[in-house]
Amino acid sequence: MTLPRYVTIAMDLAERIYQGELLEGEKVYGRSTLAASYRVSPETVRRAVRLLSEMDVVNVSDKSGIYIRSRQQAYVFLQHYNTRQNFEEIRAKIAHLQTAKMQIERELNDYLDMYMEYAMGLERHHKKDHVQIIIDATSPIINQTVASTQFWRHTNGTILSVKRDGMEYISPGPDFTFQANDELTIVCATQYRERLEKFLEQSL
Repeated sequence: MTLPRYVTIAMDLAERIYQGELLEGEKVYGRSTLAASYRVSPETVRRAVRLLSEMDVVNVSDKSGIYIRSRQQAYVFLQHYNTRQNFEEIRAKIAHLQTAKMQIERELNDYLDMYMEYAMGLERHHKKDHVQIIIDATSPIINQTVASTQFWRHTNGTILSVKRDGMEYISPGPDFTFQANDELTIVCATQYRERLEKFLEQSL
């Protein structure tokens, strides 16, 4: 997670103080000079300096300017914001993993539904319920996947295999893409045959 610019400026100044580049009691450049150095607005520098002032890293006076107060507090400041940044990164990672977990669960459910469809189809239907259909070049399911067509929901048919160019794909998964001249072997009860044929011919 990207920190605001004024925070990164404050952290850079704190690091310079802790490393001894800027010494306790030393006067820091004016806000205008700092703004030019960091290529930001004076308001951004003001916010950065206020962060350091709130944690006693620097003293700020409208008349005399900005003075380094404590190297030790500069270290405390760095630890505070490094911990905060790590916390934000961990929280962002958790959110990312939760999203990925939900996606995996959806895919797993799709595959479980497919599995149940095949299992139920094989268990409940006999050989006479098997239908072989060649997908016509004009069929709307060409270049569509099994999942995107919601094949079983529209047809009550379960695809047992697909023959294509001399190869046979057994129980094609939800990501299997239909192509012209695919030969499908489908378990489909007689009362759903017309529904199946219309589905293969009509627009999705």
